[in-house]
Amino acid sequence: MKPFEIRLAKQHRNNAQHVKNLRAFCEDQSRFNRLDPEDQSLILMQLEHQACLDTILEARMRRLNLPV
Repeated sequence: MKPFEIRLAKQHRNNAQHVKNLRAFCEDQSRFNRLDPEDQSLILMQLEHQACLDTILEARMRRLNLPV
């Protein structure tokens, strides 16, 4: 793979892991509900945006015929 393809794959892997961890945290109501409502809202927005980024990165990888 070319250097930019490697960077893209690493970015996707790291972002996908972060999305997975954030989802797990949000689904753990005993922990998530202890947060201030504003923090909850910010985390949910972060999760939404990172999930969108994940979709974009996957599309770019598919266009380059890289394994997703």
